[in-house]
Amino acid sequence: MAVDMYQTGVSGLLAAQSQLATTGHNIANVNTEGFSRQRAEQSTTLHMYSGAQFYGTGTRVTDVTRMYQEYAFKDVLINNTEKAGAEALYNHLSFLDQSLAGVNKGLAASLDDMYKAINAVTDNPGNLGNRELMLANAKDITSHFNEYYSSLEQEMTIKNRDLDSRAAHVSSITAGIANLNQEIANAGLNGSPNDLLDQRDRLIQELGQEVSITTLKDKNGMISVMLGGREPLVSGNQAYGMEVRAGSPDPQQTELYLTAPGKPELATRIKGSQALGGEMGALFHYRDQILGPNLSDMGKVAISIADAFNQVQKQGVDLNGEVGKNFFTDINTSEAKANRFLSSNSGMTGAVEITDTAMLTGGEYKLKYDGTDYKLTDTTTGKAYDVGVTGPVAPSTELTLAVLDPDLGFNITLSEAPKTNDEMLIRPTRQGGNDLEVNLNTGDQIAASGSVMVDANKDNTGTGKVEVKLVDVTPADKIDENKYPLSVKFDGTNYVVTDKDGSVPALFTGTPTDGAITIGDVQINIKGKPEQYDQFVIKQAKGSGNNTNALAFADIQNKKWLDNGKSTVTDSLNKTAVEIGGLTKNQRVKALATEASYNQSYDRMLSTSGVNLDEEAANLLRFQQSYMASARVVTVASETMNTLLQIR
Repeated sequence: MAVDMYQTGVSGLLAAQSQLATTGHNIANVNTEGFSRQRAEQSTTLHMYSGAQFYGTGTRVTDVTRMYQEYAFKDVLINNTEKAGAEALYNHLSFLDQSLAGVNKGLAASLDDMYKAINAVTDNPGNLGNRELMLANAKDITSHFNEYYSSLEQEMTIKNRDLDSRAAHVSSITAGIANLNQEIANAGLNGSPNDLLDQRDRLIQELGQEVSITTLKDKNGMISVMLGGREPLVSGNQAYGMEVRAGSPDPQQTELYLTAPGKPELATRIKGSQALGGEMGALFHYRDQILGPNLSDMGKVAISIADAFNQVQKQGVDLNGEVGKNFFTDINTSEAKANRFLSSNSGMTGAVEITDTAMLTGGEYKLKYDGTDYKLTDTTTGKAYDVGVTGPVAPSTELTLAVLDPDLGFNITLSEAPKTNDEMLIRPTRQGGNDLEVNLNTGDQIAASGSVMVDANKDNTGTGKVEVKLVDVTPADKIDENKYPLSVKFDGTNYVVTDKDGSVPALFTGTPTDGAITIGDVQINIKGKPEQYDQFVIKQAKGSGNNTNALAFADIQNKKWLDNGKSTVTDSLNKTAVEIGGLTKNQRVKALATEASYNQSYDRMLSTSGVNLDEEAANLLRFQQSYMASARVVTVASETMNTLLQIR
């Protein structure tokens, strides 16, 4: 039995040596990211039958197993994707929230200064110093809008570059997983390549941080990775590449493509890039659903400010006696209208004309033609609108499109009929912050004086009031200056409007339509209730004349002329800031919640896969003692054999 005893001792030595090596490997990799604890599995060797008895022949190491639970790993993978996406979006929103708070603070101060300057002009219309101050404050307002637009455009460029680098990183990860798949399949023929499996899982976790993925394992140990459960990223030992390419219709709104293994020319567009999950999904969502719409919201305010001041400016005359020209740049220049339209069809051009700033929503829209009908859809809310089409009228090929109900405050002109399935982007207000510029050069060009003014007869007994404003008409339809002053009389039933000579027939006799009488380029608005024989005189004003138009400028501060008559400028700016602030706060809560879920699932995985140094230290002592005991068995077997050999 001495030889058997020797073999038993040697088997114990070898087993203890394997256990010590495995324990040492665990201890050495306690700080290695993604390492899973390993354990040497022992079993008894085949017994020996002798003398009607079965005797054990020792032990052997059957395998070195990896302490790993697949469901725990997948739980960590899912929570890691959600955590990465939530934290990334929170960081993006925090930047925007701080930027918006800064520009709102600056705009609020500049607007207050502007209205103070307007009040000063109202008190003394002929003072050039007050007028220059009003102009300087207007330039401050445009600077805030211009700088904010430039800042967010730069932010969008940075995010596009980030998407480029992340797509390249994803491609390198998928290539690494595919290579490890092949190595694992090769090594699996001779055992379990635990360290290679850990490396692959670490890459899978890293990939899951970028995008949402699902994994499938085949019988050879290879893992296939699917993007969101749809598109393949890794198939066995084949890796798909990820590329960022120019978008359509907007080249700057880049899109993701997957390229086939070894055939980069074969690319598949990933639709719904915002639903990618992970940090890339957060980037797409922030760029397309938050950053762009925020530019449009702020652009809406900028366009509305320009339009309101321009409308008032045109109602008055400046210090030189000239009819006021635009205070800010025209909101419907040819360049501005063209920049609001983007098409996937390079052969077709279009223009978007703002028709009513009060109806603008700050939304962005996708226009699609299916061969028969046009479909306009809000890119943020998904709401669809019916579109009416006018034209073309020969020889022109132009078409005019307008939203039927509700009016969105703009019309679309197409150079020609689009092709079936052509896609167009309509962005009525995104460029507004960039386009806002002061159009006046000197303070004397501010039209503080009304070009026409109203005097009520001192003997009037009713509560009626008359207000006038000029409307856009052709030069031929304007009232001749020689006909002023105009007289408005109420005979108890009708209003009678005559020129200075008491024209017969009268310029107008009857009742107002919706409280307004329009004669040539003059719109007369009747308010209150006049009594019989009440009369008013409408006359022209020249030079500094009066402060009627300056008062109209001052009224802009508190007038609700945005969001369909629901908001002032300050209200609209605050609303945008509150929306972004609310999104940021909610996203912070979500980021904290996903972090807690991830930590919980990660701790659960570590309870199985993690290395516990106290446990490993105890194992080290245990296996050391086992090794020493097995060595003693070998020694005893050797001494026993020597004793037998010495018997004579």
